[in-house]
Amino acid sequence: MRIGGIASGIDTESMIKQLMQVERIPLNKFTQRKITLEWQRDAYREVNLLLKKLDDAAANIRLRSSLNTKEASTTSKAFTAQPNAQVRNGSYQLKVNQIATQSRNISSEAISNGSTKISTTRALNEQNVYADGLNIEDYRGQTFTITTYNSSGAAVEKSFTIDTSKSLDSLFRDINSAGLGVRMSYNSTYDKVIIERTETGAFNAADGSNDYQIVFGGDTGFLNDVLKLDQANEVSGTNAEVEFIDPIMSSEPIVVSDSRTNRITVGGITFNLTGTTEGFETLNVSSNTDAAFEKVMEFVDTYNATITELRSLLSEPRYRDYPPLTEEQRRELSEREAELWDEKAKSGLLRNDSMLNSLLAQMRADLYTPVQTNGQFSLITQIGITTSSDYRLGGLLEVDEDKLRAALEADPDSVHQLLNGTANSSLTSIPAKDRTSQQRSEIYSQTGLVGRIRSSLSSTMNDIVARAGNENRTAHQFIIGRQILDVDKQIDRFQQRLTQIENRYWAQFSRMEQMMNQANAQYASLQQFFVT
Repeated sequence: MRIGGIASGIDTESMIKQLMQVERIPLNKFTQRKITLEWQRDAYREVNLLLKKLDDAAANIRLRSSLNTKEASTTSKAFTAQPNAQVRNGSYQLKVNQIATQSRNISSEAISNGSTKISTTRALNEQNVYADGLNIEDYRGQTFTITTYNSSGAAVEKSFTIDTSKSLDSLFRDINSAGLGVRMSYNSTYDKVIIERTETGAFNAADGSNDYQIVFGGDTGFLNDVLKLDQANEVSGTNAEVEFIDPIMSSEPIVVSDSRTNRITVGGITFNLTGTTEGFETLNVSSNTDAAFEKVMEFVDTYNATITELRSLLSEPRYRDYPPLTEEQRRELSEREAELWDEKAKSGLLRNDSMLNSLLAQMRADLYTPVQTNGQFSLITQIGITTSSDYRLGGLLEVDEDKLRAALEADPDSVHQLLNGTANSSLTSIPAKDRTSQQRSEIYSQTGLVGRIRSSLSSTMNDIVARAGNENRTAHQFIIGRQILDVDKQIDRFQQRLTQIENRYWAQFSRMEQMMNQANAQYASLQQFFVT
């Protein structure tokens, strides 16, 4: 604790405090610089979140199915249908003769003795609950095989050895993870074991050498006696079979009988089968532009909101007379006064930012440069989307809803090509660093509007991350972070200097006090000679 002014009567502490306030002015500027950099970092990150929303809206219309205006209606309970964009409107007929099923084999009877059921988690030899009073140790070391067939009809065979010190679950795990494409489990309700293919469809031997699709081999005593699995009880998997009629093309049905799944595409219509039909059932294909229209409008609205927000940030006034408040300054203001001050201090942090200005210009060029497609649309204006005639709005998009709906209904595939077309693979397969300017130009002209916008957004977001970082980057890994670290070092060095200056002031005032104390003592000594 320092106490000054005893000899001089001067308020030393107050005087040094005032002197240090002057000395601290550069430190306050360093602190304000750091706060400004942190605000700017956060502002850039907010922009990246804004750009990510636009990128997500663009991604929502990237898939061809997102702009497919066709829908199918049917009263059938045996299937649902989804036509692609090329299917003409009209009525079609479908008959489901057979759905795809899995091969399976189930225990022919209960595997426990009836009074107590087997535990699949306990060791086999710790239990005496097996049907027919079987002695489980009789099966120790037996080796059996399971053979299945892949989609090409080639055999896949694995061997398994019975270890009675392990559980039934352990055996099931070995079988299920062996790459056979089967799943084996125990149903305690029915006290039976089931082994089945994980996929639907017929998986037979290519050479026709076996009638079964899950074949037991080797010493099958454990499978037959303990698990009650009999090869003859297999229910083999089947392929789906349908008959399809497009009455405009032919009155004769197209038969599809080789599908191993219940998802079948025929005549441009994808069917999901759930059951069989007694005869042909009708489905009607019609156009419905609402879903596609709403997705395009969502992109346009998000684009306009993004443009508006970016232009606001770029044009915000900069109040240089309102630097960030230091802690001491903030304590001198009311909460409302500090809030108003912060609003002005934060204003204009991204004013005329070159990255954002460049993005706005690039996105506008992306939307209005013609796209080379095989469809009838090459310009965004051809589908009813134009730029506002009011230049003060900064290129906001306006939509002629009737024209957009008409384009989506008449030729959704051409709309998709305009928005999501991709460049020829002979160009995109060339590494980016090796592409000539002509090749880059061709790739750009063949890329759809959405692809261009997303590429521009991605480039800018990466630039922003390089400048302002994100939650996954440390301060050393981005520009503003390194600037903040440099300011921190300057603050540390200056604080050390202030400590030295304050110590010097105290030393100087202390010496003054000592000298005055000596002078007072001398004065008191001399005064004794004048006492009468």
